[in-house]
Amino acid sequence: MFNISNMPMFNNIARGVLILCIFKQALSAERKPNIVVFIADDLGYADLGCYGNNTLKTPHIDSLARDGVRLTHHVATASVCTPSRAALLTGRHQMRSGLAPSTNIRINFWVGSRGGLPPSEITFAELTEQAGYRNALIGKWHLGNHRDRPGDHAHHPLSQGFHYFYGLLGTNFDDFANDGSKVVLKQRPYFNIQILASWLSIVACLIYAYRAKYIGVFLFAVLVFSLTAICWYLYYIMNNLYFLNSMLHRNHDIVEQPAELVGLSKRLVHEGLEFITNSSGADSPFLLVMSFVHVHTVLRVSRDWDGSSAHGIFGDAVQEMDWSVGQILDALDSSGQRDNTLVYFTSDHGAHKELGVHGGCNGVFKGGKSHGAPEGGIRVPGIFRWPAVLPAGRTVDAPVSLMDLFPLVAKAAGISLPDDRAIDGRDVLPLLKGDTDVTPHEFMFHYCGSILAAVRYIPKTGGRVWKQVSHMPNYLPGTDVCKFGCRCSDLILQDPPLIYEVISDPSESHPIDSQSVEYADISKKVEAAIKVHEASLEPVESMFSYTNVLWRYTYQECCNGTFPFYCQCSDSKYSNKFYV
Repeated sequence: MFNISNMPMFNNIARGVLILCIFKQALSAERKPNIVVFIADDLGYADLGCYGNNTLKTPHIDSLARDGVRLTHHVATASVCTPSRAALLTGRHQMRSGLAPSTNIRINFWVGSRGGLPPSEITFAELTEQAGYRNALIGKWHLGNHRDRPGDHAHHPLSQGFHYFYGLLGTNFDDFANDGSKVVLKQRPYFNIQILASWLSIVACLIYAYRAKYIGVFLFAVLVFSLTAICWYLYYIMNNLYFLNSMLHRNHDIVEQPAELVGLSKRLVHEGLEFITNSSGADSPFLLVMSFVHVHTVLRVSRDWDGSSAHGIFGDAVQEMDWSVGQILDALDSSGQRDNTLVYFTSDHGAHKELGVHGGCNGVFKGGKSHGAPEGGIRVPGIFRWPAVLPAGRTVDAPVSLMDLFPLVAKAAGISLPDDRAIDGRDVLPLLKGDTDVTPHEFMFHYCGSILAAVRYIPKTGGRVWKQVSHMPNYLPGTDVCKFGCRCSDLILQDPPLIYEVISDPSESHPIDSQSVEYADISKKVEAAIKVHEASLEPVESMFSYTNVLWRYTYQECCNGTFPFYCQCSDSKYSNKFYV
């Protein structure tokens, strides 16, 4: 029988093909993993099926938990967006970057301000950039734009390691509905009346001084004018968030103003899929951060998801977000990159309980968004999937922090951690893989603004997690909510501090006896850890000082014109009705 394999030429070709296959397999094995990070906004711990919710449909996020590692004790460093996201990106407490405010403004409120993530900070995108990754951030940034002068973009994502950006530089607000709803007036319902009263008082004083022929009437008039200008300024910036902040950027350019939130999730998904497609053909790996606008109010969904859930617009938004996750996961599958892609899903903090049916669910945990120490504001979903490395279906009950993503990304990308700064995130890869059940954390610190409100202590013996709470929100009587959001300036000092064992008492209902030997031992260890932690905090400029956080006319961006004229444009890329 004729056998082509007996031919010398074929043998040479076969050897060549075999060598080529082995070489290609070796290259594939050495290829750094892609990294996809999903960040939900204001999503509660119990808003997902894989965390016990049986009334919302989240099959794609649930599949991540089924095929990867689900964290049950996953915590944020803050219960509001900006500081929590800064810690996630840098692996460092927000105190170290100046993003722990001493004022009641605890987020980057205006896009046209000069506060944000300092350029001196190193994000995990800058780590992957060093390793040759292509990096994109799609969705919400909320960590600043301009810094020292208009247009310098020192806080912009493209200055923090990302190569492509599409989304909101700020955050979503109720004001973006443009239906009369105002987020500031929800917190301060008489704000407009107070400002008007201030104006009338100033005018009355001026009239009195003039009629009394007060000698310094001119100087007084100057003072009155200045005070009136301040009142007008505060009224304007607080009452016009829709006009000042509602915009979408592509890289440095405004492409839509005001932002159209209906169908925005579809557009974000399209941008993410486009980035994966463009990156799949490249030799370098990629980092994609899908930072969802869902489920922050104001809630808007595309027509396909309107009325899809039994929980109104909030449920619709959760399910549309789950669909968005599924689209990205399908793209990884179809491009053959599933096994070698590290996927991480989380929320920046807990659900906003004061919003009721529009605010999500934190399960058994007390409190929520903006509350500081209580578990409901800082205990969040956390899922890792990396089929080539991590086991499927594993559940980790040991405490893990959002900041732990930073060293994990560094390890995955083959980059050493920066040695010129304190890194608070820890290497949790052995824990995720199942090589150990012990967390690398012994103490975790939880802030409300610049106030250290609680400390979590995890003995190495395992089985227990202690939480010492020194400051609690000033809740409405008989509830675990505030009027709209809890202010750090209203915190109630607990003297002596409360200590809970949050494994057996996750709702923080039964503090241990402050006169017990156990209390004294735990408190002594926690107080010693606080001293070490505080000694490690170097003085930094506060990004939330009034000069940094308040709106500036010269920093305000406007498309198709000069502010405040003609600030309207639509993203021509998405004129198709499919994206509605």
